[in-house]
Amino acid sequence: MGTKPTDREGDRNDVETHSHADPICGMTVSEDAKHRFEHAGEMHRFCSAACRDKFETDPQRYLEADATSDLPPAPEGTLFTCPMHPEVEQVGHGDCPKCGMALEPKGVPAVATRTEWTCPMHPEIVRDAPG
Repeated sequence: MGTKPTDREGDRNDVETHSHADPICGMTVSEDAKHRFEHAGEMHRFCSAACRDKFETDPQRYLEADATSDLPPAPEGTLFTCPMHPEVEQVGHGDCPKCGMALEPKGVPAVATRTEWTCPMHPEIVRDAPG
């Protein structure tokens, strides 16, 4: 009788206003994230112990880094997807709307390789097949 129904919309907005970006991977984490580390009087929150451990070893590296400076250039029109939610796709860099992870290029082309065959007695002879 003394219970109050929860306002789901209010709860959702409250979570959105109290979310943080993991300084290592960029994933969105909540205010009450399990993995935390205080540095220079500021509490940093992480998605996992692995990200927290990386940060602990060299906090300045991650605090001074510009988030976009580490992004490799992508040709115009490159389609990106979330590694955890492959149904999420967009053109260009961004974050997954479901989990907050950074999107990665979809279908990264394989590096073209070629095998060359040479004669041990005549190294100037180079072929693309044995013989």
